[in-house]
Amino acid sequence: MKKSYLIIVLIIIFVGIIYFAFSTPSLKGTSDDGTWKVVYKKIKEAEAGGAWLVSVTQVDDKEVNVKKLQFIENDKLITDRDEFFEGRDTDDTVYTLHPFSYPRLYFGEPPNEDSTYFVVIIWEDEKGKTHEDKIELR
Repeated sequence: MKKSYLIIVLIIIFVGIIYFAFSTPSLKGTSDDGTWKVVYKKIKEAEAGGAWLVSVTQVDDKEVNVKKLQFIENDKLITDRDEFFEGRDTDDTVYTLHPFSYPRLYFGEPPNEDSTYFVVIIWEDEKGKTHEDKIELR
């Protein structure tokens, strides 16, 4: 009986080690109303050279018009976008306007441990009302 418990514990430890060895480190955040999901993650491809990527995805199917995206580190603007297109980029990255998906808001350095990161999404709903969601990445 003790031997079977030991085997189960060893299997759980082994699976945990494999999971953490191959999982991609990331920071994530969602808007308060659940409309937006933001991910800041390390890219696994060897040719990326350890680069990190920030992507913004609309989770629901509301008809929205995104006006601007901002990526902020410690109250300093790192990058922003206010022009968006729909289609496939030269590297096969797919961008959509409804539901909104912007898979490459930022491509660059890894996050600093002592910094705080936010993505600000400024968008209009179907009635023309402007909204601003500030999402903290953790």
